[in-house]
Amino acid sequence: MIVTVVTPTLNAASYLDDCLRSTERNASRLVEVEHVVVDGGSTDATLDIAAAHGAKVLTGKDRGIFDAINKGSFNSSGELLGFLGADDVMLDGVLDAVVSAYRRSGRRWIVGGILWIDENGASMGGLAAPPVWMTRRMHVCLGWNPIMHMSTYIARDFFTELGGFDISFRDSGDYDLFARALGHAPYQRLSRPISCFRQTGHNNSATNRVRTLAENTLVCDKFGPRRPMERRVWRAFLKLWFNGRNPAWLIAKTAERGRLRLGLPQTAHFS
Repeated sequence: MIVTVVTPTLNAASYLDDCLRSTERNASRLVEVEHVVVDGGSTDATLDIAAAHGAKVLTGKDRGIFDAINKGSFNSSGELLGFLGADDVMLDGVLDAVVSAYRRSGRRWIVGGILWIDENGASMGGLAAPPVWMTRRMHVCLGWNPIMHMSTYIARDFFTELGGFDISFRDSGDYDLFARALGHAPYQRLSRPISCFRQTGHNNSATNRVRTLAENTLVCDKFGPRRPMERRVWRAFLKLWFNGRNPAWLIAKTAERGRLRLGLPQTAHFS
């Protein structure tokens, strides 16, 4: 099976080589990897690195990250589509697990967990994939997107049916897409982490936090319950599940909040 991985780039030379190598290592007898790099006008070595790895490269101006990902997705050939940031890396052997789960379950999308790493690749903990019983109504009440796009694979026909990402969103297009997907079909959960999400301090949700929170509210208003009490109940319920299922994540969040209260520099961003 061909699996397409789409990576939007803009002056991404610092980490792109690691990203591309990680997907190359996932090629196997089950999986042919097509990596599509969609570049918005890099002036560093990004395009040279992509070409050296044999990636399919699309260039030209776009209307943001989600527009770039749509372009790459709709100009690719994989039966399954995945999305990986230029500073993220895919864990070894995971695409075999994704394809096996996709074929075995018959479900139209697959969701796994993530590991966080810092700028140098050191571990910062992880976040397990959300539970299979999470409905769209519950998902949007959480206030942040626990379905990590770098650990989600979606059937091409399902992505096309959904119309891809809504490019009116600058930061929360993944939250919106996965909420729409949940309204149509349940995902197959993988208990293992799929990729490493690198926290550099320049991630979209960290640098545009106010805008991201506003967009997340739009998603909840669009798909969630109208009653504030029901929103609070679902949010509290899911927070309990994520905190209980991810104790290291809870400890890291608590420590980071303590640092901020003491006026120390932020070292990581947690939802």
